Amino acid sequence: MTSTDAPPAQPPVSPAARAVGLVKTYGTGDAAVHALAGVDIEFEHGRFTAVMGPSGSGKSTLMHCMAGLDTPTSGRTRSDSSTTPG
Repeated sequence: MTSTDAPPAQPPVSPAARAVGLVKTYGTGDAAVHALAGVDIEFEHGRFTAVMGPSGSGKSTLMHCMAGLDTPTSGRTRSDSSTTPG
């Protein structure tokens, strides 16, 4: 390869899973608990990702919404196999 030869272009890779504007609220009014507030996140194929934070910060809620085990209040999740609107 010479200095003028560029490596072949790689096609863009879509994420394995993605959340856009993910909101999850439990309860209503003064008793409302905002577990997720507009979360945007992508998980890449072939990578390990740690989701860390203090107790009650929404880690499990995020994973439950991403896996389709819980329905987001608004926003959407998408994986290679499905899309879940909120």
